[in-house]
Amino acid sequence: MEARKQLSFWSQGCCIKQKPPAIPVTEELESCTGKELDSLRASQRTSFYFHNASYAAISCFFLRDSGRNTCKMVKKEISATPQRLNNFSQKKEVVDSLQTQAKEAGVCTGRVCGGSLMNIRRMSLAPRAPALVLAHAKTFLDQYYRDIQGYDSPDHKARWQAVSRSVTKRGTYDLTFDELVFGAKLAWRNAPRCIGRMQWKRLQVFDARHITTTKEMFEAICKHIEYATDGGNLRSTLTVFPQRASGRRDFRVWNPQLIAYAGYRADDGTVIGDPAWAEFTQVCQELGWQGGGGRFDVLPLVVSTPTEGPQWFDIPDELVLRVALEHPKYDWFKDLGLEWFALPAVSGMMLDCGGVEFSAAPFNGWYLSSEIASRDLCDAQRYDIIKEVGDKLGLDTRTPVTLWKDQAALEVNLAVLHSYQQAKVTLVDHHSVSESFMQFFANEHRERGGCPADWVWIVPPISGSLTPVFHQEMSLYYLKPGYEYQEVAWVAFAKQNRMLSGEEGELGGGKQRLSFRMVALAVWFSSVLYTRALSRRVRATILFATETGKSQTFAHELADVFRNNFSVQVRNMKDFEASDVKEERFVLAVVPTAGNGDPPLQAQDFVKDLYEDMMPEAVQQRLSTQLVRRLPYHTSTSVKLRNSLLS
Repeated sequence: MEARKQLSFWSQGCCIKQKPPAIPVTEELESCTGKELDSLRASQRTSFYFHNASYAAISCFFLRDSGRNTCKMVKKEISATPQRLNNFSQKKEVVDSLQTQAKEAGVCTGRVCGGSLMNIRRMSLAPRAPALVLAHAKTFLDQYYRDIQGYDSPDHKARWQAVSRSVTKRGTYDLTFDELVFGAKLAWRNAPRCIGRMQWKRLQVFDARHITTTKEMFEAICKHIEYATDGGNLRSTLTVFPQRASGRRDFRVWNPQLIAYAGYRADDGTVIGDPAWAEFTQVCQELGWQGGGGRFDVLPLVVSTPTEGPQWFDIPDELVLRVALEHPKYDWFKDLGLEWFALPAVSGMMLDCGGVEFSAAPFNGWYLSSEIASRDLCDAQRYDIIKEVGDKLGLDTRTPVTLWKDQAALEVNLAVLHSYQQAKVTLVDHHSVSESFMQFFANEHRERGGCPADWVWIVPPISGSLTPVFHQEMSLYYLKPGYEYQEVAWVAFAKQNRMLSGEEGELGGGKQRLSFRMVALAVWFSSVLYTRALSRRVRATILFATETGKSQTFAHELADVFRNNFSVQVRNMKDFEASDVKEERFVLAVVPTAGNGDPPLQAQDFVKDLYEDMMPEAVQQRLSTQLVRRLPYHTSTSVKLRNSLLS
């Protein structure tokens, strides 16, 4: 590979050329699809974005390494294909095109599906590199200003300039409160595992970014619990603590949930209480908490800051609303001594918003009845009460063919629903929430063109096929802003301490994999073209032709990048006169191939007119000869085209 020669793509696709900074070039090629490229040579003067119909999108461009004054050429393969989704009960079909905007890596490969894995895609313990922060920030601010109908306004431009300066100076920036609220709500809307997203616009956000001590964190969480519980009329609430910063430990809430019951592990391995929290219970005990040894002891809150290690605080009893469980028909159910709490508040996940990472951001909605009844109480690895209930019901529990587990689980679900209704505590059943989700699903397809959803998590743990979500195909992908899994706090705390001491890497922006849009934006900001365009905005016309919608999506994505410096219009090639090309200053074409290298139907008239009407005969002959030399020999279409051009 010759590093200073012209970079060429001769393949079934199209090229878009630009000039990066004239500095030395090194190569870093990834996901190469060599069969598609006849030649690939690196140049310090040329960069390409390459789109190919059979391999979605392939990009090749330069990334400045400011430390070494070099550029790296990065080639990435990106999937961006709309997905048809069937509803088998309604016999309807929708097309999810929103997934073409997803930039985050999933968990599935071409051969293996990881959709049933649990705590996947954990966030890194190191802060993002500034270039990635900028790329995320640009995408987020565009979303925000489009939402408030201020896109490309003076305020939008001024805000972007302020963010750019802050990231250049500090490596990060601060979201305004309005941006934070918008991002937090959008993150809930984007959450693929949540079936209750219909209420995403009603999220209440508490801004606790000013807090510095563990005591202040505890007080803010108590305020959150009190407000969110509201005497049983639960309110969706999020509290956001200070963001991650380079060179220090994170703010963390160590509890995976704000409220949970302790699990005391005995020497023989048995657990009194909730086995799901046995490990965290041991962590609390090592910090000095004792606990009462009962089945339903509320765990303390454990929090840490960059300057303070983990501190535990007992949650005041009056803040924890508990519901004693009873059955509407069986009096003996009350004698089982079961209870559950009202507020399900997740506190171990990260809010990732606009490139800013909030490692402590507890949030809550309200319970789905089957979460408590079928999972918390009946799962074998949890309280496992199902056999006790089956025996009390007089069922034959010796063999599964009597379906005694199904009958017992149904009665536990009825008891939970009845008890919460009697206590006037917000709760939703699995049938109602499934119907609500289907309405949300339809709304999202109408408003955004898609809805990320994890079918494995959306379908309730009881009566699956009796709910409408069971019969709906769903597409799993990840959008930002989002709520992301991260390392459990007690493990992260130890690792970050080792990173700060130099024993294990560095607690700063590390090397991270870059998506097409992220790198394209980062490259663009440092290119010569960016500097020149600031002083004179040039009109750019992006033409596309498509048969599947893929090239149209790619064209609009490219337009978003070019709008930083150009006045951009996106046009379908079938609606654009070839004779108008001579009036344009800058034209980019995003055109796939179809079949055996043929242009799509939308492009055929344009290509014909362009050759016949605009180019001198000598130029046509020269271009034809160059194209013939690079046509593959193995397709019948190529042979026909070669012969026609030579004739």
